[in-house]
Amino acid sequence: MLEGDKGNMLCPACGKDCVKSAEDILASIEYRYMACRDCAPEPGLDKTRPLRDLPEAIERCRSCGRGSLDAVMLDALRILKEAGLRDESDALRSVGSPLIAVGYPLAFPPRLAQKSLIIIGERLDRNAARLMVERVPEIKGVILQKGIPGVRDGHTPPVENELLAGCDMRADVVQSLFGDLVVYKSQSKIHIEFPRQSAPKMKILENLYYQGKLRDVVDGLAGPGTLGLMCALAGAEHVVLNDAWLPAVKNILLNIEVNRKLLGITEIEYTESLEELAPKGCEARLVCRAGGACRIEVYHGDLTRLFSKAEPAELCLIDHFPGSGTSEMQKACRRCKEIVIV
Repeated sequence: MLEGDKGNMLCPACGKDCVKSAEDILASIEYRYMACRDCAPEPGLDKTRPLRDLPEAIERCRSCGRGSLDAVMLDALRILKEAGLRDESDALRSVGSPLIAVGYPLAFPPRLAQKSLIIIGERLDRNAARLMVERVPEIKGVILQKGIPGVRDGHTPPVENELLAGCDMRADVVQSLFGDLVVYKSQSKIHIEFPRQSAPKMKILENLYYQGKLRDVVDGLAGPGTLGLMCALAGAEHVVLNDAWLPAVKNILLNIEVNRKLLGITEIEYTESLEELAPKGCEARLVCRAGGACRIEVYHGDLTRLFSKAEPAELCLIDHFPGSGTSEMQKACRRCKEIVIV
């Protein structure tokens, strides 16, 4: 993985050094979104009121330079009106969903620094998105929402939202009893999961840990790698991560690098050129091995064909799309000692 001028990893989305190591992010989360003592009180705009009833603009803090979320979304709404995509009757909520660049549970509204917010929404176009990224310093990227991205099953084509402008790379701080991980996502290509202090999936992993079952694990539908890498953090000896969606596999590889020190990884070997792989994989292909405190393997392919290449594990985790069937997957994973649907 290439590094930027300050030692940060180069972002695969924008090519800049906006990707930081997990330890750097975790060291800064307590004050990342805090207001300084000179910041004005939170504007508290009504998100349902029409633009005609809202102020022209909200000033940023002259001391720290940060803006409130309301200030950023108001600027974005006015640009959308200028571009003819909204009018005076539209409210702040019509802009879309704001995603902070490093997501974790907050007890207060965030104060945003430069390039710290991604907006995902409907009724957007490239021109308006470009203006938002250029004119609103806090906006890092703008995504046109088309559906839930990723591979739902082996029979339907994958879905991908569209990055209209800027960079869509953001991270979630995932918390557990084992510790915290930083999981980066190409957010136009990976579905959104907001970090919560009592996340149900982490509770499932914690219960499995107490039962001594997180030793040899397959994360069959790994997405960006959250569950499998958390198993490695919990002390697993061997973890296999697999996904049929190539953007997810790319995120897994990035997250192995990002969390390298936390996971005790000492060596990483790439066995396939990602440029030669299809966006939606069928036959399982080993793309990466990592060694150290945990032996990690990363595959790209359909879960129903994974064990033609990978060894069965003591535990197979299947974190499937809500509403999608798992019978074929469970049948394919029956050689594993235990299967847990997450």
